[in-house]
Amino acid sequence: MAGDSNIARQLAEKLGLAVEAIGLPRMAGRVLGWMLLADTDEIALEELAQDLDVSKASISHATRLLEQIGVIERAARPGSRRAYYRLAADPWGALLAMEERISRGFVGFAREARQALPPNPDRTSRLDKMEEAFELYLQLLATFMEAWGTTRGNS
Repeated sequence: MAGDSNIARQLAEKLGLAVEAIGLPRMAGRVLGWMLLADTDEIALEELAQDLDVSKASISHATRLLEQIGVIERAARPGSRRAYYRLAADPWGALLAMEERISRGFVGFAREARQALPPNPDRTSRLDKMEEAFELYLQLLATFMEAWGTTRGNS
């Protein structure tokens, strides 16, 4: 990606901003963007730091987070002590699963709040609307995830 590295950095930064908008660190989005645009399937942590012109500590934190979410995974190389990473088999399914967990948290919050606090019409209405919105989103997400799984099975 030598000749295109400035353009790739700009694109990775844009993905960083998009990922930041959903509550994840911008650096995690930059790493993901760089990995998507890379010429190879596996990238060493040191190369990511050098290519993105950031510290190894920043990359280490971002890769650890992306690995925990299930978006990337470590790639072992016999005889090398360097840490290599590659995209997971289904990084998008991992992000969708994260969305599902977050949405279930909102539904659980609404239910628990209604049970734990004394009745209040205004509060109950707000909590009901929140639960209704996230229940609908979960239904749509389940349908989408099923279709995504079917599509992935055919590709």
